[in-house]
Amino acid sequence: MRFPDLPESDSPFKEIKMTVLSAIVLLGILIFVHELGHFLFAKKLGVRVLKFSLGFGPKLIGRKYGDTEYLVSAVPLGGYVKMLGEESGDEMKEDDKPFAYNYQPVWKRFLIVFAGPVFNLFFAAAIFFFVFLSGVPVPKPYVGKVMENSPAAAAGLMTGDRIAAVSGNTVSGWDDIDASVNKSRGERLLFKIEREGRLIELSVTPEKKTGKNIFGENTEVIDIGIMPLLYPEVGEVMKNTAAEKAGIKKGDRIVEIDSAPIKTWHDMTEIIHGSPEKPLRLKIKRDENFLELTVTPGKKTFKYPDGTEKQIGLIGIGPAGNNVIKKYNPLKAASLGVKRTWDMVVLTVVMVIKLIQRIIPADTLGGPIMIFQMAGQQASLGAMNFFVFMALISINLGVLNLLPIPVLDGGHILFLGIEAVRRKPLSEKVIMTAQKIGLAIIITLTAFAFYNDIVRFISGKTMP
Repeated sequence: MRFPDLPESDSPFKEIKMTVLSAIVLLGILIFVHELGHFLFAKKLGVRVLKFSLGFGPKLIGRKYGDTEYLVSAVPLGGYVKMLGEESGDEMKEDDKPFAYNYQPVWKRFLIVFAGPVFNLFFAAAIFFFVFLSGVPVPKPYVGKVMENSPAAAAGLMTGDRIAAVSGNTVSGWDDIDASVNKSRGERLLFKIEREGRLIELSVTPEKKTGKNIFGENTEVIDIGIMPLLYPEVGEVMKNTAAEKAGIKKGDRIVEIDSAPIKTWHDMTEIIHGSPEKPLRLKIKRDENFLELTVTPGKKTFKYPDGTEKQIGLIGIGPAGNNVIKKYNPLKAASLGVKRTWDMVVLTVVMVIKLIQRIIPADTLGGPIMIFQMAGQQASLGAMNFFVFMALISINLGVLNLLPIPVLDGGHILFLGIEAVRRKPLSEKVIMTAQKIGLAIIITLTAFAFYNDIVRFISGKTMP
């Protein structure tokens, strides 16, 4: 996914090249997987496939094997499988009718249509399986911020403590701590911690309280009031930000801000967020040297899930992380892969509903331009990030294709359901009218998503 080094003057071209290639690879694979589902089930159920195309529009290249022409078309934003008898007006001999799509029983046609989205979901689960099998970064089990008046503070947990076990269960990463707290349902837990070379046991009783989910809705959470330890070491410096202009570099460790000692990433962000457009003096350790820099955080409006807003300061840096790579055995990796896929399916459905209810702003919709940009960004961060992003887009493609909108797979499934109830298909006129309406909806949504992409590109804004 990486290109050979180019001269500094060619870096913009290099980034564009990376973005375009990454997006073509991503879309090409996902379109192939989706259409492969339709293709394989059609073949398996005895339907003759005339064309298998990656892309729409004019043919670029193609070759025919047996009954099927395999081709790549000019517009790389989709694909299609053309089956015998799929379109009204297809002429065929009497001997060909047993192999025609429209002469198959409803259940066969349903499986052929349903297979495309399902293949996208299975593909995402397979990606997550290999991700968990190869290992995922999780925060190390060291305590960072301890919230005031929290169960953790009352029990005596301190910043820097390493949590070795919770109620007899060995802890290897922060996810083990979260799992134990969530499973406790508020019952007392026994924490075994390592502090300055000594093992200490502390009793912590998680509290149930009302929190907010990502949609700003009230939800019950179980919490003890601690955050994982992140050191104030810079892992990423965003371009054209206050940090880059001030001379901050990857690997720098923030030691002080305005003479206040900084021990954790949270200590640093607390000061920066509270100082929009206020110059800050940073003492930085770079290699074995100490430097002093002045940086002025930019002002950004942060919107909370409940709709309230707050002005915060940002300088454009990300943490280096304090993670351990956690690998899972094949059985656990498969279980986690399926669970992660299902969780993302549910989240995607909920987000569609919230968009319709206007709880989520319409300007969060992204289109092809956003996918191209994010594909390039994720590819530049490494193969793991790129394939996880591919899995998320595959889930979105699978779920959105099941929406009951004519011209989408979900629309065809809706027509098949009506046909199964009526015991006869809808009239050609009704289907054609519905498809025109469905096409108008898709074109409108695509145009709106393009508009959002262009506004974000011109203004330089990120997703809300």
